[in-house]
Amino acid sequence: MKLLEIKNISKSFSNKKVLDVINLEIESGEISSIFGYSGEGKSTVLKIICGILKQDGGDVILNAKNINNLESCERRTPLVMDEPLLFPNMNVIENIEFGLKLNLNKRNPVNDIGKNKKLFYSPKEIMELLGIMGLEKRYPGEISMGQAQRVSLARALIVNPEIILMDEPFSNLDIISKTKVRKLIKDLNRELKISILLVTHDIEDVVNLSDKMFILNDGKIQDSGHPKEVLKKPSSIDTAFLLGTENILNGIISETDRRNNTIKIKLKARNGDKEAGIIIEADFQGNFEAGEQVFLAVRPEEIIILREDRDVSKPVRENRFSGKIISSIFTSRMMEISIKSEENLELKVLIPFHAYEVMNLFEGKTVNLSLKKSSIHLIKKKKTVKSPVFV
Repeated sequence: MKLLEIKNISKSFSNKKVLDVINLEIESGEISSIFGYSGEGKSTVLKIICGILKQDGGDVILNAKNINNLESCERRTPLVMDEPLLFPNMNVIENIEFGLKLNLNKRNPVNDIGKNKKLFYSPKEIMELLGIMGLEKRYPGEISMGQAQRVSLARALIVNPEIILMDEPFSNLDIISKTKVRKLIKDLNRELKISILLVTHDIEDVVNLSDKMFILNDGKIQDSGHPKEVLKKPSSIDTAFLLGTENILNGIISETDRRNNTIKIKLKARNGDKEAGIIIEADFQGNFEAGEQVFLAVRPEEIIILREDRDVSKPVRENRFSGKIISSIFTSRMMEISIKSEENLELKVLIPFHAYEVMNLFEGKTVNLSLKKSSIHLIKKKKTVKSPVFV
């Protein structure tokens, strides 16, 4: 069921267009994410939805009703910021109850929503759900950042929201707290069926939480869909860069074969127009013709390093070639490996740390690689391509 619609929203600051007629739809009970570079207008979208900012044009539709003219306190679309922004002169329970004092909740507190679901929860029930019982009398300066973020979330839940808006809610949390709060939000979504719209530039937030993601770039929604689908099949090279698809190769379509569901691509070396001497086969993808120049995108976790002590299955016999490990970096339980082939082709590979050890991998070692046909995504080339900006 459609809960929130953003229709043709535009917004400019000092004659600079930040949002250029964007449209998106949020389903009831889902977690959705807006993902993009810093400064692309993600937070502006949330502020327009909750009424802090007024759009230059377009409509915000909530439960099939236009809420353009409603004040922030009338919309029941609370915004949880990266900073908890608790009142320092109020203790935890007073901060949570603050929304009730503004009389934001006008519904009957005992209305049913499905089986044994209430539309309203008391402060103590919410604190129990969020795991912050016992903190009632403490002040913001006496609790941790992770606890403060939970209090901020409780303050949003107490007003019986239609949807909770979250602006980079994990950016100030350490890794352990971030993992706990992510799980908490997922559990709340399942338990309360609460809809959430999250803004982030951390792809891990998107993948771990979201049912649907929107790519905001250059003031427009450039891609949308389930995170795993968008990650594997970005619609443009700009989106691929934004999503951290580090293996973006140049190639020319050499053959298309719809009958056998294959398409062949002749790769070019990374350092110029010189051909790399490698022919890659991918699953058939429409709208490509022989002789057409394309980008070939492969996620680093999709590239397989073949084990020397085992026979390979059919899928990993595809697109095999060898290369030398030129660097390896440990990153949060994973090894990021750079491999350079004899044809001067460079690839990034991501594998678990234990696999790196079991396979006795090290810098300077020559290994065999495989690119499964199903993991290869082709992107049409345009005349101009925006350079990636990493933040």
